[in-house]
Amino acid sequence: MKIIAFHASRAATPKRRRRRRRNYRPLLVLAIFLLIVCAIGFAIHQVFSQTDTDENGYPITYVGSLPVHEHFVSEDAIGRPGGTREIEYVVIHETDNFAAGANAARHDAFIQENAKVEKLSWHYTVDDHEAYHHIPDNEPAYHAGDGMEPNGGNTSGIGVELCVAEDNDYEKTLQNGALLAGYLLWKYDLNMDALKKHQDFSGKICPAHLINEHRWDEFCKMVEENYVYFQQNGEKN
Repeated sequence: MKIIAFHASRAATPKRRRRRRRNYRPLLVLAIFLLIVCAIGFAIHQVFSQTDTDENGYPITYVGSLPVHEHFVSEDAIGRPGGTREIEYVVIHETDNFAAGANAARHDAFIQENAKVEKLSWHYTVDDHEAYHHIPDNEPAYHAGDGMEPNGGNTSGIGVELCVAEDNDYEKTLQNGALLAGYLLWKYDLNMDALKKHQDFSGKICPAHLINEHRWDEFCKMVEENYVYFQQNGEKN
């Protein structure tokens, strides 16, 4: 009887061990799941907040895959009126500069010089591979042609210029512009009704390509897709 009991004990022991090992599996699965969630969250944070510097020492913030160079116009420039305001619109423009090489960097150089002596400014210039940020978002600028009218394009809108140079990929510029516009609408808790054309404030046919080629609605849909994406995946600082 003792021998039988001994063998029975040895036979039962592995079964209990197997049951204990199986009980750890839910905890292991949970741990792996939490690690994956943390990794995804970190990746999203990196996509929307990664900062670097360019060859000129300007900070670069990435909006998705779009590098945005921050190079603000001097605070004492005539074209930078200063002060802060409530942001109500994102206003889309086109540069109307078709010369080869008239990209975002070239327009940044242009605004840095010309804003010193005239009331000329906007917030962003976008081309087919990057964007430049010229005026802080919370400051007014001279881009909509409506003076300092309360709740107008200059006083309450973020001006975004799209490059149209002959050697610039306009379709890619539209994609980048839609990405930036969608991001700005999301960042400042605006809705799609806040997306405006320069034309809405002064009557000027701008953005000319989008108006004359009847592509404004198409562009708005591109912006909305990005806007919804940021709503679902974005992380505000």
